[in-house]
Amino acid sequence: MTNFKNKSKNIITADGSMTKLDKKIVGILTLIFAVLVFFRLGNLKAPETQYITSPENREISFYFDGYVQLDKLHVYLGNLDSRKITVFNLVWNEDGSYEWQPINTDANVGSVFQWNDVDINVITTQISIICNDDEAVFNEFVFTGPDGIVRPTNISDYPALFDEEDLFYTTKDHTYMDGTMFDEVYHGRTGYEFVHGLPTYETTHPQLGKCIIALGIELFGMTPFGMRFFVALFGIMFIPLMYIFAKRMLKDTFIATAVGIFITFDCMHYTLSRIATIDIFVAFFIVATYYFMFVFIEEDNKFRETKAAKNAIFLPKEVYKPLALSGLFMSLAVATKLTGVYAAIGLAVILLYHIIKNWSSKMAFRLFGFCFALFIFLPLVLYTLAYIPVVERGTQTGSTDDRIEWTDDGIFIGYAHDGLLAKTVRNTNYMINYHKNLQATHYYSSDFYQWPIVWKPLLAYNSSVNDYDDVSAVSYMGNVLIWWLSIPCVIFTFYLAIWKRDKIAQFLAVSYLAQYVPWMSVDRCVFIYHYLPSILFSMFMMGLSIKKLLEFKPEYKKYVKIYLGCVIGIFVIFFPIISGLPFPKEWGMHLRWLPEWILVL
Repeated sequence: MTNFKNKSKNIITADGSMTKLDKKIVGILTLIFAVLVFFRLGNLKAPETQYITSPENREISFYFDGYVQLDKLHVYLGNLDSRKITVFNLVWNEDGSYEWQPINTDANVGSVFQWNDVDINVITTQISIICNDDEAVFNEFVFTGPDGIVRPTNISDYPALFDEEDLFYTTKDHTYMDGTMFDEVYHGRTGYEFVHGLPTYETTHPQLGKCIIALGIELFGMTPFGMRFFVALFGIMFIPLMYIFAKRMLKDTFIATAVGIFITFDCMHYTLSRIATIDIFVAFFIVATYYFMFVFIEEDNKFRETKAAKNAIFLPKEVYKPLALSGLFMSLAVATKLTGVYAAIGLAVILLYHIIKNWSSKMAFRLFGFCFALFIFLPLVLYTLAYIPVVERGTQTGSTDDRIEWTDDGIFIGYAHDGLLAKTVRNTNYMINYHKNLQATHYYSSDFYQWPIVWKPLLAYNSSVNDYDDVSAVSYMGNVLIWWLSIPCVIFTFYLAIWKRDKIAQFLAVSYLAQYVPWMSVDRCVFIYHYLPSILFSMFMMGLSIKKLLEFKPEYKKYVKIYLGCVIGIFVIFFPIISGLPFPKEWGMHLRWLPEWILVL
C-alpha cells in the first residue's frame, strides 16, 4: 500500500508528472489568455443610483433654460426590462394658454443595465415623461441635442437621475463596455437581483451560475466588469485544466501544449469567457468532472495491480478522492445548467463499465453506494441549495393556494408553499416545460450538424463607433482551423475506439457523444455556443490524433508546429470580431468566408 500511495501523491497536477517545462508552458499560456480576457473586459463604473416610479408617482417633468432642441432621451435602465414611456411636449398657444402634446407614445425602454435611446426631435421649454408601467427603475437620464448634452434646470428635483452623467457614452465610445449585451440582460440581471434580494427574473436555468455572477457584482458593483469578472476567471482556469488533463491522458508535453494552444486561442472559448452568461461555468465543471473520473480509473487500475487489492474490502482514499471530486464537479454542473445532466449520462456509462468489468459484485455494491451519495444525492442537494437566493413574486402576494397536485404539465405546487424545496420543485417544473414548449425563432439559430463547420456564428453585439466609420462587434464563432480539423479527428477517434479498442479513444468518444447526441433530438431554437462542451472534448481527440500521427511519422512534427502557428494566426485575424475591439467595418465584411457569416452589421 505504501508504494501505491507514493505513486498517487498528486491528482491535481497530473500525478506529479508535470515537469518544470510543463509548468512553464501552462503558465505562459494562462498568462496570455488572462491578459486577452481582461483586455477591455468592461467598465468598472456604471450608473447605479436609482429613481423608482410607482402607480402614484409616474410623471417626471423637466424644465429648460428657454427653447432648446432635443434629439434624444438616453435612459440607463435598471433591473426591470421593457418599460414603456410616453414623452409629452409643452406647447404654448397664441392666446397664452398651453397644452401637452405627445411626441413619442409607448416608447420602449427595453434593455436592462444599458443605455436605451428614445427619439424626441422637438424644440421645447418643458418635457414631461409618463411611465406607462406600474413600476420602473431608471438609473440615469441624459438629454442630447445637436451640440451634445442638454441639461434641465431642475435636475435637483431628480438627483438620482442626473448624478452619474459622466458615465454616459458618446457615439465614439459606445461599446459593449458600457452595459449589457446578449443574454447578460437575463443572467447578469438575475445576479443583481440575487445580491439585492429582488424577485428573480431568469428561471429557465438552474441558479448556481447566476450565484457565481452575483459574487462579482457583490465585489465590483453592477458594472460590466463586475458581472463578467468570475466568468473571465473561470475562462482563465480552463487553460491549466485542459493542459493538465491532456498531459495526464496523453503523457506527452508537446501534445499537451497543442491542446493548451487550442483552448487558449479558440474564439468561442474566448468570447464566452467575456460575457456574463452561465455557459463557461457549466463547461468548466463538465470537463473537470471527466478529468477526475479519468484520474479515478487510472488510480483504480494502479491499485488493482497491488497485492492489497486482492483482499480489499474498501478502496484506499487515493482512489476514492478523485471519484468524490468527479461527483462534486458533476453536481456543480447540474446545479448550473441542465446540460450537466448530459455529462452525468456519459459518466454513468464510463463508471458502470469500469466497475462491472474490474471488480467483484461485493466491491461493486459498495462502490455503487458511494456513487449514489456522490452522483445522485449530492447533485440534488447542491441544485436545491443554489435556489436559496431566489425570490418568487408569487410567494410575495400573500397567496393562500396550498394545492399540491399532478397536472398535464407536471407537478403543481401553490405559492402558499414558500419553502426552499417547494421553490426548487416549482421552478424545475417550470424550467422543463419552458424548454419543452418553447416555440421561439431567432435569426442566428442553427442546427446541431452545422455547429462543427461553424456554419452560422451568432452576432451577440454590434454597435457603430467613431461616427459610424468603425464598428464594435462580438460574435460567437469557433476558430475555424480548430473546429474544421476536429471533424476528421473525431472520426479517427471513433475508429480507434471501435476497431482498435483504444481505451483513451473510448473514454473520449463517450465524453463527446454524451454532450453532443442529446442536442440532436432538440427541436427548439438552439445556437452554435451549445457545442462548446463537445468541442472541448474534440480538442483532446485532436491531441490524440496528433500523437498517433507523430508515432507513425515523427518527421511530421514540423508541420504540426506550422499548423499551431496558423491556429494562433486565425485567432489574431478574427480578434476584433470576437472581442468588441473597435475596427473598420470593412474588415469584418472581408472576413465573411461563408454565406451565413454575419459578423458585423
